[in-house]
Amino acid sequence: MAQSVPVETIEGLSVLAIVAALSVSVFLLRGRDGESRPLDTLRARFVLGVPWGTALSVLGVLAVYVFLQGGGQQGGPVVVGFRSWSFGYPLGMVTAAFAHAGEAHVTGNLLGTVVFAPVAEYAWSHYPTRRGSHSFGGWLTNPFVRILLFVAGVVLVGLATSIFTPGALIGFSGVVFAFGGFAVVTRPLTAVYALVVERVVSVSYYAVQNPLVLARGRTQFVTPGWADVAIQGHALGLLIGVLAGLWLVRSRGAWPGYRRVYFATLVFAVAKSLYAFYWYLSNTEYVLFRGLGIAALFVLAGVVAVALASRDRTLVSSIDLSRREVAVGLLLCVVLAIGIVAVPYNLVSVGSGPEADAGVEVRDYTVTYAEQVPNQYIAGVDVPYLRDSLTVNTSGVIVTSEQRHAWEAVVPAGRLATRGSVRVPVGGVGWRETVVVSRSGWSVVDGEKTYKVFVEPPDRTATQVFEADPVRVPAVLNGKRVTLAPAEEGYELAVSRNDTTVATGQVPEVDTKETIGGITFSRNGRDLNASVGETKIRIATRQR
Repeated sequence: MAQSVPVETIEGLSVLAIVAALSVSVFLLRGRDGESRPLDTLRARFVLGVPWGTALSVLGVLAVYVFLQGGGQQGGPVVVGFRSWSFGYPLGMVTAAFAHAGEAHVTGNLLGTVVFAPVAEYAWSHYPTRRGSHSFGGWLTNPFVRILLFVAGVVLVGLATSIFTPGALIGFSGVVFAFGGFAVVTRPLTAVYALVVERVVSVSYYAVQNPLVLARGRTQFVTPGWADVAIQGHALGLLIGVLAGLWLVRSRGAWPGYRRVYFATLVFAVAKSLYAFYWYLSNTEYVLFRGLGIAALFVLAGVVAVALASRDRTLVSSIDLSRREVAVGLLLCVVLAIGIVAVPYNLVSVGSGPEADAGVEVRDYTVTYAEQVPNQYIAGVDVPYLRDSLTVNTSGVIVTSEQRHAWEAVVPAGRLATRGSVRVPVGGVGWRETVVVSRSGWSVVDGEKTYKVFVEPPDRTATQVFEADPVRVPAVLNGKRVTLAPAEEGYELAVSRNDTTVATGQVPEVDTKETIGGITFSRNGRDLNASVGETKIRIATRQR
């Protein structure tokens, strides 16, 4: 971009334009044409018109991210130490639902909270809604008690999604889905509007954060967005919110209309990608059962709508079983099924595999790198007839901790290869250390790559934890083949004829030459060349 106008100036003017435009919008939306002002509507349900429960929830999540996980520090937040690995690791079980894997993760969940939590809190209300009741008429009608009850409900839902979700959970998204589930059954149309508002808020937030984006094509490692989502936690949170909302609707007798509930549930579930049923094929390959997922969402919306129908009908007269009772029973069964499946995962004791033997210890953690090793956590539950399906090989930077029952491939091998170096924070309550994992090696022209991986803890020298297999150069020079292999110091060249090694030697330094087995090897910057007589070719490029 031409620098006639500084980038900083454009960014500053953009932020001012956003603020000014938003101020004009707020002014235009003030009560006009006899309509009530928005703040008056909020004051009818919120103390001083503020959703205090939402505000306290957001501040609590931020406090966990910043002060407990160390979010915002170099290397990012500590993640492994705050996942819900096992009942044998209570700290993870308590903190998992309120901790996050990174800035984008916590930002997305807080934006969802800011949009959907006020809808749920509005339906709950700081003030009693029953006719004849008044504030401070009892402890349950006390506005401050009702705010605290809302916050307590948020904490309880978070703990429920952590304890009863299969897999090592981290993130507030289960609670966000509970807000959404509560909203779609108490105020369905408002919940649909909130989906649109969420998009507006999200785009506006990132526009303020990065008002000017300069982009160019680049090589990077990308996994499908749906493969990084704990859909089981989302489903559990949504159903908990639906059941809590159903209780509130029935207690007040304020039925919202089952068609509206059906529409809101379906739109919310689809917009939030709840159809993304997937499984692992490897550490970089996944299968998405999108057809089955969409079918399940139509069924879910129908069941929720029947559970919220104002008029109930008898389904089995002999036992006086109504349609609503069946619908509620089905929802409870799904919640129980998810919780039951979670029990064996949370009871399993995950140990370190043999790959940890070459790793570097940092207090109770071990940081290493391995390729095509079984994921110890996924394979931790031994299910008869499904052992092969639950065995998933993975490659990348692996962090383990027997004390915390933790085993996680924190950085895929492809991402490390693309970046060359990554920072991996490990820690617990009150401490953190950042480990640097780096990869360097050679990429053979028209061939494979050979490389080494090093782990460097704070205040210690780097330790080699992995080396790839030797790589043969495809080109043939004067009837001879060249193999490039990791050595104890640097890399080694082996020259062979008819699969018999003729000579070996070290890869030369930059701007030097080395003759090995009748072939002269030279370094020109990152390129490694080989020559015989007048023939000279580039055989490999240094990767850093």
